[in-house]
Amino acid sequence: MEFKGITYLQDVAEEIDQETFESLPKELRTFYQGTNGLIAFNGGLHIRGVGSDPSWHDLARYWHGEMALHLVYTEMRPSDIPFAQDCLGDQYFYRLGTVWNLMCESGDIEDLELEFDEFIAHCVDDPIEFLSLEPLIEFMSDGGALAPGELLAIDPPLMVEANAYEISKCAVDDRLSKLFELYRTSSANGL
Repeated sequence: MEFKGITYLQDVAEEIDQETFESLPKELRTFYQGTNGLIAFNGGLHIRGVGSDPSWHDLARYWHGEMALHLVYTEMRPSDIPFAQDCLGDQYFYRLGTVWNLMCESGDIEDLELEFDEFIAHCVDDPIEFLSLEPLIEFMSDGGALAPGELLAIDPPLMVEANAYEISKCAVDDRLSKLFELYRTSSANGL
């Protein structure tokens, strides 16, 4: 299996966080023995790495660090491993042998009923459909490009029905912080 449109690739030879690596299930450790994370499909999929640099690429930071997803989303557990995200910041996490999807605006989760290797195969076989990359394609068709450490922002949020949406790019942590706040606000208001 070969990823296309790679814009960031962290070599396994770079310093890894051994503690985080050792705490991963075998399927993920096997992947990380080949690469320490990457960004593929021109920013459509970011698989985080097991090391602290750069911070937006650090799996441990989003798993049990300062940006831990389980501290924000009620459906997430501390044992869920948020190993990847799509171009909009929706998360993919590993739970009890399968890959799940977290929709960051709403906090909804879904078991994709795919083992890690099957998830990777689906991404490689049909990234546009499987990862819902239409916003990225639209952004790129207008001359935009995502650099490593950037995600797309949609205004208004997708949970708001609108005739048109503005697509822009922003730093990973800025996008995720806005998604966290949107989720907290909508949850507090019972939406």
